[in-house]
Amino acid sequence: MPARVHIDVHATPGEDLAAALGPLLEAEPDLPYANFAPLAPPKGRPGAAERLHRARWLDPADCIEVLVARSPGGEPLAALRLERREFESRHFGLAMARAERPLAVRDGAPRLAALRALYTEAFQRLRRAGFAHVALRASTRDRWAPWALQELGAVHVDTQVSWMCPLTGQPHDDQLPPGLAHELHDRASVSRLPPSSWKRLAEWSGRAFDRGPLVFDLTLPADRASTVYEAWTEHVMRGEWADAVLVVRHQEEIVAFISMLELPDVSAEAGERVCGRGLGATLPEYRGLFTAIQREMIFRRPLGAAFMENETQVATIGSINVYAKLGFRFLRSTATFHRRLDGAGAAPAETAPCA
Repeated sequence: MPARVHIDVHATPGEDLAAALGPLLEAEPDLPYANFAPLAPPKGRPGAAERLHRARWLDPADCIEVLVARSPGGEPLAALRLERREFESRHFGLAMARAERPLAVRDGAPRLAALRALYTEAFQRLRRAGFAHVALRASTRDRWAPWALQELGAVHVDTQVSWMCPLTGQPHDDQLPPGLAHELHDRASVSRLPPSSWKRLAEWSGRAFDRGPLVFDLTLPADRASTVYEAWTEHVMRGEWADAVLVVRHQEEIVAFISMLELPDVSAEAGERVCGRGLGATLPEYRGLFTAIQREMIFRRPLGAAFMENETQVATIGSINVYAKLGFRFLRSTATFHRRLDGAGAAPAETAPCA
């Protein structure tokens, strides 16, 4: 067997990181948004996806540190950005971190070796820094990152699919049932809605979103995990986590909503306003409103946006069917892995005695 090549991993700030990103962004075969039409060749802006991700990797917001794996000759082989999860840390009372998809060289064996070294060092550094939990994402097209993560004890908890919806302004002929009406709110006006109008919808969100990485992580308390989506809905309706919210009102009650935040960096590279990071829900007795509110969003173009990015779990087949029916375009699919760093684990399964 060939000798194992030593790979150095170090936190890499400033100019050294900027220099390392160049060859890694060029080498990475599956950059997010590289297939988004305004950024994708041949008609998209040349180098747009690379510029977008370079800025994100160099952004100090929420960043703990960026690790770069290098060959013995100093060649950058892979990079991983470690970030704080402020909301989740407060919600669970646990110091939690995250790492989005890595950058790495294309070739199989070098990519696997670099990622293995990178994740090993990341877990050690986060543990020393007092973090108890880390969530890590990898492309489902990447053979190597998921393997390295599982070798090192990370557990697969979810797979997500991202879609891009063109907001064309196309009118639709969907008629809401009598007594229901669409309303479009901005950050200020949605915050003025009385909490009583959306209280039942927020509570339902906590019960309805029974899928997703935090729910499927058995090392986290189930009661806290199941209320994450309720808390997210409350933040949206208070005007904290949304630039625009489209709702359906039935008399004094909000019975469905979809929210969105502008993505300034994607918008800048696309040359058109792009929104995303949305959340939506519909009370169960109002079937059909999910499709209706999506069509209304396409027609109204909140914030004057040209595109809306949505992400959903692969298990939410109903949402995926609606997105496909309405002409949303596939962007990417991503797997999420969780790793406990404090020694805590899932409770062992109960076993029946042998007969």
